[in-house]
Amino acid sequence: MDGVTEDDLYTLPRDEFVPARRDLARAARAAGDREAAARIEKLPKPTTAAWLLNRLVRAHPDEVEELLAVGDGLRTAHEDGAGSRLRELVQERTRLVDRLVTLAGEALSEAITRELAEMLSAAVADPSSGERLRAARLAAARDLVVAEPWPGLTIAPRSDPAPRRESPSARRKAALTQAKAAVKDAEAQRAEADRAVGDAETAVAEAESRVRELNAALDAAEHAELDARRTLQTARRDAKAAERAAGLAWRKLQQVESAED
Repeated sequence: MDGVTEDDLYTLPRDEFVPARRDLARAARAAGDREAAARIEKLPKPTTAAWLLNRLVRAHPDEVEELLAVGDGLRTAHEDGAGSRLRELVQERTRLVDRLVTLAGEALSEAITRELAEMLSAAVADPSSGERLRAARLAAARDLVVAEPWPGLTIAPRSDPAPRRESPSARRKAALTQAKAAVKDAEAQRAEADRAVGDAETAVAEAESRVRELNAALDAAEHAELDARRTLQTARRDAKAAERAAGLAWRKLQQVESAED
């Protein structure tokens, strides 16, 4: 995972998101940036639809910009009261949304297809949502929620008179695919939890070893201090004895000199 950035997390294969997020947080912590590490650890894993859109933005930026430009045109047409132009742009929006959904992936379930279309339409309806789409760091449909769509611009992107019905076989296949994906995600999360436990146990063992080393160093330092104090006391006694001997020798010298005089 060398060289992976926060932006890259959102376009990696979904089963690589959690381990890549862990490695990135660990690298930030090793660099001394605990705040960044904590923020990275909280980054949510993208849903399937959000992940597909993130990859779509990276792979087809021109098409995405074309769709967002339609949103600007729709807002202008609405402000100008240009009804015929507004209807043309709504049709163009539907065409581009359908095109981008097709580019996002093949053999998608109806639920994923609908969610992609709704997210793309939300990005058209709201400039701030459009910017979030451009950033390609979506985690879920809520990242493109439009609080108050302006009048005349419906969020529903598709004009199908009725939802397409799937055969029981297709529904079972879709359910099986989703179940397998859920199992895979659960296994990945369990593996991540096991690795986290292993990392924590290793950290505890290293901390205990360090504590033992520090305690041993403290004991050695205390013994060294005691030896130094004893040496100091001995040196002070020796210094006083030497001072007395020097005094006696000086007085004796004075006595000898007086006797010679």
